[in-house]
Amino acid sequence: MENTASSSSKSNGADVDAGENAARARNTADSKSEDPEAATKEDKPSILARINTKLMLDVPTVLMMLKAGLPPVIALSMYQADDIANTYTMLGYLMAIISILGFCIMPRAKFIQTMTINVIAVCLASAVSMLQLWSGVQARLNTTPPGLPPARYRYNSSQSAVCSIWLFFQIWLINSVKAKFPQFSFPCVLYSIFANVASTSGAMYQTTAQAEAFVKTLLEAFLTGFGIATVVSLLVLPVSCRKVVTKEVTGYVGALRGALKAHKEYFTSLETKDMLRQTMTILDEPEEGKDAREKIRPEITAVKTATAAITQLHGKLNVDLPFAKREIARGRLTPEDFESISKNLRAIMMPLVGVASVIDIFERLAELNGWEKELEEEMKQSVMDDWHHLMTFARGPIQNILDTMDQGLHHITLRLQLVTPPKTKKGTDTEAAGDMVRPGDKDFATHFAKQSEEFYTGRDKILRHWLGSKGHTVDDNFFEDVKEDAETQKLKLHQLGARHREQRQLFLVLYIVFLLHSVSEAILDFVKWADDHDQATTKKKFITPGKKRFRKWIASVCSTQDSNDDDESTNVGLNRTGVVVHMGEAYKGRKDPEHLEPENAWERFGDFVRSITTVLRSSESAFGFRVACATMSIGIIAYLSDTQLWFTRQRLVWAMLMVALGMTPTSGLSMFNFFWRIFGTLVAMLAAWLVWYIPNQKTPGILVLTYLFISAGHWVPLKRIDLIIPGLISMVTCVMIIGYELQVRKLGEAVATSNGQPFYKIIVLGPYRLACVVAGIAVAFFWTFFPYPITEHSTLRTKLGGSLYLAANLYSIMHETVMGRIRGDGGDPTDKSCPAYQLEKARNKVFAKQMLTLQALRQHSAMVNYEFPLGGKFPKKEYDAIIEYLSNITQYTALLGLASHTFTHPSLLPSSSDKDDPTRLAWFHDFRRLIATSNITSHEITSLLSMLSSSVTSSVPLPPYLSPPTAYSLSSKLEALDRDILSLKHIAEPGYAAFAVLQISTRCIQMDVERLLNRVKGLVGELDFSFHVVSTRVGSEETLVGGRRKED
Repeated sequence: MENTASSSSKSNGADVDAGENAARARNTADSKSEDPEAATKEDKPSILARINTKLMLDVPTVLMMLKAGLPPVIALSMYQADDIANTYTMLGYLMAIISILGFCIMPRAKFIQTMTINVIAVCLASAVSMLQLWSGVQARLNTTPPGLPPARYRYNSSQSAVCSIWLFFQIWLINSVKAKFPQFSFPCVLYSIFANVASTSGAMYQTTAQAEAFVKTLLEAFLTGFGIATVVSLLVLPVSCRKVVTKEVTGYVGALRGALKAHKEYFTSLETKDMLRQTMTILDEPEEGKDAREKIRPEITAVKTATAAITQLHGKLNVDLPFAKREIARGRLTPEDFESISKNLRAIMMPLVGVASVIDIFERLAELNGWEKELEEEMKQSVMDDWHHLMTFARGPIQNILDTMDQGLHHITLRLQLVTPPKTKKGTDTEAAGDMVRPGDKDFATHFAKQSEEFYTGRDKILRHWLGSKGHTVDDNFFEDVKEDAETQKLKLHQLGARHREQRQLFLVLYIVFLLHSVSEAILDFVKWADDHDQATTKKKFITPGKKRFRKWIASVCSTQDSNDDDESTNVGLNRTGVVVHMGEAYKGRKDPEHLEPENAWERFGDFVRSITTVLRSSESAFGFRVACATMSIGIIAYLSDTQLWFTRQRLVWAMLMVALGMTPTSGLSMFNFFWRIFGTLVAMLAAWLVWYIPNQKTPGILVLTYLFISAGHWVPLKRIDLIIPGLISMVTCVMIIGYELQVRKLGEAVATSNGQPFYKIIVLGPYRLACVVAGIAVAFFWTFFPYPITEHSTLRTKLGGSLYLAANLYSIMHETVMGRIRGDGGDPTDKSCPAYQLEKARNKVFAKQMLTLQALRQHSAMVNYEFPLGGKFPKKEYDAIIEYLSNITQYTALLGLASHTFTHPSLLPSSSDKDDPTRLAWFHDFRRLIATSNITSHEITSLLSMLSSSVTSSVPLPPYLSPPTAYSLSSKLEALDRDILSLKHIAEPGYAAFAVLQISTRCIQMDVERLLNRVKGLVGELDFSFHVVSTRVGSEETLVGGRRKED
């Protein structure tokens, strides 16, 4: 079952394939460069090829689409049997609709979890509905005068009132739960459908037996639809979460390889191009006198695109990984293996994303020196020439290590069987290859380690070349001999100037070398792990999650969960805005300034009572109230004497179901979304007509065409999950129309009209259904912004506040991590009882949440253009800038943890003994001691980010005179403590390179925090305590007291 490929799982589609596409693009680019004529021909693909590219179709996607079309067609086919038709009567078409909502294309673990909750929800709905209908019948019996003659239909106001109250309460409660627990989204929708159908029909039942028979039939229809979806999911092209995660890992590795390729091209460009500018000037049609325009250089665009793909895949993998570890399967990789793969990928991703920040650092250098304004052109050109010479000299080592790392990643894919190994061509002379080691060979890890060590030791040549370019000629043994003589005493870094450009250049050189070496070391660890877990020699075995993991799974079902934009089991599946992130209890938790902690049973009882009011005024309860009001806006027609029969005849219950399906907690006031839903309904009506008339109204042909339409419709959930609601509405509407017509044909018109609904031919029924669905969508749209709007604007602002909170949380954790490592009191990171382990676990969790949140913010920002404009324009530019600053802060904060890890290396710990080089070890211990006293990180940044989070989330102005933490130079602090600690004699030391990364990262964080503060001030404002004093002695003369003057 694991061997079934899937683009699915809701397709991790284009995102997961990003890495694979990068690898294909790499090979395609190479082939095109070799054959220009062939490349010209390939640049003009056929129309079919272009359509296929637009639709992102491949074999696994088509197979999943064909699988998804089976459940409703099986249900409609079953209904053609007399026994089935007699059992389900007029509710038979509900089987087909529920089988669609069963979502059989979900991966196995997610499907089983969701289906289990679906069944529980529907069974609960049936029990509550039975109680509701029984209460209604009792109300009828208690208010009906005795002696009335029996009648097929008789309106009773008491029964209608009871049913309406029950319906309002159920819709409010279930949608409040839906807003609180995203993973209950589909179960809550199904509960709402059951409650709507039962409540509107139940107001007309006169006996308990009638109500019981109806609820029983309705429950059987739901469970039959679930059963069909379950059989199809588990037996037809089954897809496991393990397979989905394996595909994501493959895409992740491919994205890493694509990033290495992009970095290789970027470093090559540094030999000739202006690295201080990200853009290049191009002139379009100069003969017409058009102005030049700026365009980002292609190599920079490639690096940024690859980095974005990596971070997005990292967030997706963290969300899907728990399901893969919980799954019962037969395979080779254990849950612990998947966890190890994730850790290794994260270890590679962190420094590799840091390498991409070199682009940002060059831009900051230009900004600090004023070169972006074309000032000091001679100085700027001198700096550029220095970098050109240095990168030309370092081309060999850098290109070699990048190629080696690419081979290492390819070796990993071969060992883990993520890709098919290339076939050996017949007649290949193995002896001709000599001692060349290739990916997949037995000794590749040794070869990789040798190449990595050569690069790291080769940094001495790069540093000597840099010293030579500054006029300091040193011999080859300069860095090996750590003892300083009279000549080397002259080489002190502080003599270059604490803020001098040579110092910045040195730190950036060390920054690049350190991060490239960190990437190579992380890949080497993964290579060794892959060799130890070679899938070619590992036997398949039966894998179970274990008791502890199973208990955690059960506990997680009832707790808030994070999800990505492709998670079918959560509210994301019904939400345009894509990502749900649980910030943690501390984010919304507030200490009550009006009450102390309870001290006795009575006070605890009082707190419990107050907690009920807290729930009622929560945002989740407000959303439930909205949906209940929207539902009753239509449902009230079913409970009035003059309109009750009309409601039944015109089938307005389907308008109510569109409210249940269409309203989501953060759907946003989007005209784009509204019109897409109407368009989907229109397409469904037209498709139903075609399906009915093309086969000349023959049932077999109708079933075949219905299958094709439903299969094609599932392209939306597979490839455009952001449009899943219009897609579901379209498929449900089509099945609703076709199913009803087939139902009438099977039962006969007399039976079909026995419930009071007149029979319409499909040419008339289609517009009726369209009108009902559009009415429901319109009501849902109205209650989305009344009494106050839930817009993409407000959702973006709230999520931005959450991201600021996560940034503060991450920085706080990183502060403790860095200081613990420097002091050496963090303990063993593999020991669960040690602070180092707990900090690492918390850091990884918060980092993953931040990646998901930033992804959601970018999606929200892209959607605000489709909002209905009311009032002034939305400050999209400011929000985008803040999102970018938060991304930078998160990235540089992660680099602090990476660099500080150097201080925990076993060879540099105080317990280690370096008899061969005691002077080097003594320098490192002195260096470490001074670093510990220099406060690399600051709690001020944590406080400021927390304050910004609160201000943005609550839309309140910032306190007056709020300023960012003062910029400080670590190098200046260290030199003040010890003038010799930063001697150029020690620049080849590992601790020195780590210090360079710390210095650059802290400076970049400080710059971005300052920019962030200014942007947030522009959004929420700043408290102004200025006031006017009117002098009674001088008439109307006013004097401004307090406040800040422009001239200040």
